[in-house]
Amino acid sequence: MRQLIHIVVLAGWAAAVGFAAPAPLRDKTLVAWVCLVDTAQRAGSALTLIDPEEHFDAIVFGEVSAGKWMAGSDFFRRTHQDQAGWAVETAGPKTPVQVAITYRGERITLFRNGEEYATYPISQGQAFGGEATVLIGLRYLGGLGEIGFLAGEIEDARIYDVALTPEQIRALRPNEASSPAPLAWWSFENGQAGDLMKTFPASRLEGGARVANGRLVLDGGGYLWAAREPRLLATQEEETPFDTSVQTLFYKARSKRTGNMWDTWLYWHEGTYYLYCLANARGQWDNISLASSPDGVHWRETGRILSKARGVTWMGTGSTWKSPNHAADGKFFMNFSEWKGPRQTIFFAESKDLVHWTRLPGTYEFKQDERWYERNGRWDCIYAIARPGGGLYGYWTATPKAGTGGRFGFGESADGVTWTALPPPKTEGVGEGEAGAVERIGGKYYMMFGTGGQMSTLVADRPEGPFVAARKNPSLLSGHTYFSRFFPSPQGVLVNHHSIARNGQVYFGLLKRAVPDAEGTLRLAWWEGYEGLKREAVPVLAPAAGPGTAPLAMLGNGFDMDQGLVLEGVLRLPTPADTNACGLYLEHGPGKGIAIRVGAGGITEIGPMTAGGAGFKPENRVDRELSLGPSARFRLVMKLSLLEFYLDDILIQCFSLPERATGRIGLVAPGRLGELKAWQP
Repeated sequence: MRQLIHIVVLAGWAAAVGFAAPAPLRDKTLVAWVCLVDTAQRAGSALTLIDPEEHFDAIVFGEVSAGKWMAGSDFFRRTHQDQAGWAVETAGPKTPVQVAITYRGERITLFRNGEEYATYPISQGQAFGGEATVLIGLRYLGGLGEIGFLAGEIEDARIYDVALTPEQIRALRPNEASSPAPLAWWSFENGQAGDLMKTFPASRLEGGARVANGRLVLDGGGYLWAAREPRLLATQEEETPFDTSVQTLFYKARSKRTGNMWDTWLYWHEGTYYLYCLANARGQWDNISLASSPDGVHWRETGRILSKARGVTWMGTGSTWKSPNHAADGKFFMNFSEWKGPRQTIFFAESKDLVHWTRLPGTYEFKQDERWYERNGRWDCIYAIARPGGGLYGYWTATPKAGTGGRFGFGESADGVTWTALPPPKTEGVGEGEAGAVERIGGKYYMMFGTGGQMSTLVADRPEGPFVAARKNPSLLSGHTYFSRFFPSPQGVLVNHHSIARNGQVYFGLLKRAVPDAEGTLRLAWWEGYEGLKREAVPVLAPAAGPGTAPLAMLGNGFDMDQGLVLEGVLRLPTPADTNACGLYLEHGPGKGIAIRVGAGGITEIGPMTAGGAGFKPENRVDRELSLGPSARFRLVMKLSLLEFYLDDILIQCFSLPERATGRIGLVAPGRLGELKAWQP
C-alpha cells in the first residue's frame, strides 16, 4: 500500500455552528492525509478554503520552494516566503509523513509528524463567511481559472473550527472520529465524496478526480469542489447573462463560460456564417464556443457548445465539415483533440443544425498510427477537403517519425468520422509546426503552416505532396496574430485567423480573400464583404497647420476607437533611391504612438515613434514582394488596440498597439498622402 503524508493546517472559529454563525471563520484547522505521486510537483493544494473575493487559505506543496509544505494564501498574504531553513520533503510514495500548519490569531505554525516545522507571525488572519467553498486537490478557482492541481491521493480531509493543539494533531487518525469533532470531514469511504458533517453538503468531482479504494484519486488535472449550497457550485456550469449585441470588426467572445478565445474556424450553410473558437474559461483550453452572422461581418454570440471531458487536461482546436452522406443523414461533423496524460488524440462530434453538438462515442477516437507517427507526439485539428472519387482527405498537426520527411499528418475517410492515417507528405523548407489548412486553389494545393509564430505557405501539385515552402511571400501571416484557416464560402476561398492584443486578449481577425497571383504566389487580400460597413462617411479634417514640410502632421479630428474605423487614402510611394518613407502615425497615449512607414515597393515597417515624428524604432518589417506603381491605395482598419493595414487591397500586416488607441491619427510625410476618407461602423 502506498504510504500517506498527514497534513494539518490549524486556526479556529469562534462559534462551532457552521457558516451560519454570526462570527466568521478566522482561526481554523485544515487537515488532510495525502499520498503524493512525487515530490517534484509544484504549487498544488491538498485542501483549500476560498471565498467569492478569491481570498484563500490552503495546504500547498512546493509553491515558493520546491519540495516544501507551506500555508498557501491569496497573493502570499499569509505565506512566509523565506523558506531557506525549512526541511525539504524526502518521503517517497510509500513513506508516511504527518504535516501540520496552524493559524492561531496572528501566528502560523507548521508541523511535520507532530513536530514543529516552522513558525512565523502574520499581520492578520483571513475570515471566511458562509459563501466560502472548499477545494480538495486544487489551490485556486476563480477569475484566472483553475490553478494549482495536486497529483496524488487524499485519504482523509477535514476542517476544524478550533485551533487544535500539537497533541490533538498527533492523536488524529484517518477515517476515525476525533474530539473535538470536525466542522467538515471527507473520509472517502464506501466510494462517497460527500462531507460527513453536512456542513458542505453540495459537492462534485471535476476533471479526472475520482473516489476509489477509500481515497480521492487526483491525476493532476482534477479536484473535488464542495459548498454549503448547490448555487455556489453553479458558476462554472450555469451561464451568467452576457452581452449578445451584434459586433463588427474584431469580434470578441464575452461569455464567461467561453473565456479568452484562441484558434477560430468557420462554416457557411444556408445563408449563415458559423464561427467556432477554441477558448479557455478556466485557465485551460476547456471549451469550443460559437458565434453566427448573416453576412460574415456582423456577429452575435451564442456561447459554449462543447466542453472538455472528465480527466482531460485540455482541449485542442478543430474544424467542421459536412458528412459525405449529408443528403441521407443531414449531419455535420466537428473534430477536436483532447490531452489525457502525455497523449493527444482526436475526437468527433455531430450536429444537424451546426449549433447543438453531440460527442460521438470513444470508439471513433482517432489515434496515432505508430508506423509513421510518434505515439505521444502532436495529433490535432483535422482540416478536411474533398477526396477525388468520394470521401475526404484530411491534414492535421502531427509529429511524424524521423526519416519520413514529413511535418504534418495526412489521411482519409469515407464517412467523415472514421479516419485512416496515411504516410505524411514529404515537406521541404520548414521546421516543426502546426497544420492550419489545405485548399486547392488554381490547380495547386496550398497549406498554411504555423511555424516560428507565423503562418507560412507550403505548395504542392498533388494532395499527397510533396509540399514545398513558397518561394515568394513565404510568411503569409505574421505580427500579432496566428493560426489562419481556409474558409470555403459562396464568395470563394476566404481566410480567417485570430488577432492578439498585447494584454493577451484574443479577437477574431477580419476575413480575407486568398489570392494567388499568376506565378502562384499566395497573398491575403481585403474581402469586399466589409464594404457594407462603409454606409456613412465621417469627416477627415486636414492638419490644422497644413501639411507643410514637417515629418508628421496630426489630423484635425479624432475617431472613436471603441466603435472602430476604416480609413482609406492614397500614398505616393518613395523610389528605391528615396529613403523618406511615408505613412501613418497612430497615437496610443499622450505624446506616444506607433508609425506605419511605407517605403519603396510597399516594404512596410511598424514601430514606436514620438509625437514629433522622431525616434522611430521598427518592430517588424514586411515585404509582400508586390509589383506596385508610383502610388498605392491604402486601407487602415482599427478598433481598440488592433489594426490591419492593406496596400492596393493586399494585407501588409496585422498589429496590436501597446495600449488602446486614442483615436488621434497623424500623417507621416504628409505631402505624400491624399484622398483621405473614413467610416466608423
